[in-house]
Amino acid sequence: MALAALVILAVAAVTGFVVVKQGLGSGADNSEQAVRENVPAEDSAALQPAAFQSVPLPGESASGSGVIGAIGPVAAVRITPRPPTSAAAVSTNDKRLAGRVICIDPGHAVNTNSGSEPIGPGSSETKTTEPGGTSGVISGVPEYVVTLAIAKQLKVLLEAEGAKVVMVREGDYFEGLARDRTLIANQAGADLYVRIHCDGSTNQSANGASTLYPASIPGWTDDIVVESTRAARSIQAALVNGLGVPDLGVVERSDMLGFNWSDVPAILAEVGFMTNPDEDRRLTSPEYQLRVAQALDAGIADYFSAS
Repeated sequence: MALAALVILAVAAVTGFVVVKQGLGSGADNSEQAVRENVPAEDSAALQPAAFQSVPLPGESASGSGVIGAIGPVAAVRITPRPPTSAAAVSTNDKRLAGRVICIDPGHAVNTNSGSEPIGPGSSETKTTEPGGTSGVISGVPEYVVTLAIAKQLKVLLEAEGAKVVMVREGDYFEGLARDRTLIANQAGADLYVRIHCDGSTNQSANGASTLYPASIPGWTDDIVVESTRAARSIQAALVNGLGVPDLGVVERSDMLGFNWSDVPAILAEVGFMTNPDEDRRLTSPEYQLRVAQALDAGIADYFSAS
């Protein structure tokens, strides 16, 4: 009997260890999956996609300057994963962004606005308020869907690192003028205003990432240009290193309402070309969207670490 009891205890001990080990592994996998798929952990088990494999970039490099398309929203089947319920979906003890206020602006929206408004305070020069963004040449997915998906992933990462995140939009619509987006960042007293966009070009071989920053304009951006430029360089380096895409550099712009109306350091990340078949496929993948968010997060953290 003593021997049998020992055997039973041994089996129970081993079994209990295995159960505990499997429980921890399952929980970790579900948590990781929840972040990658942008859904709550309790829903992630039903998805279980294959591990993400990077798609090789086309050998041809981008040529010429990309032209941002003014393509209206495209009718497409939308399958948008639900965002995590809280930053707890990301496991980190690193509060490197504690106390920072970051405003995230997912580019464009489902609603367009053909009206115009001044490109800066008191300017007689105007631009169209919301012409609409580009869309996937293969997927047909509108830019505003991709930028919002990336923004939601980025929000979770930043909040897990202690930042306060202000979202310009959390749904498909944005009601207001283009400058109203920037005023949200101003009113929040953001330490950094991060605008997320996808690029478009008439040249379907154009691919890669670029980061835009404001030109120095007296009375408009001269007080934010130094910090904006630093942030742009940090974020561009992180995008190139994190995504393995061609480096299209940091680009100075003087004609953007989102810069000229800003009172806080601001950048615009063009994270890839939806008019390029390969980048379109990647940018519409939840796994790659997370990689973009992680690269943006790394660039933001790098910028603040040098402050």
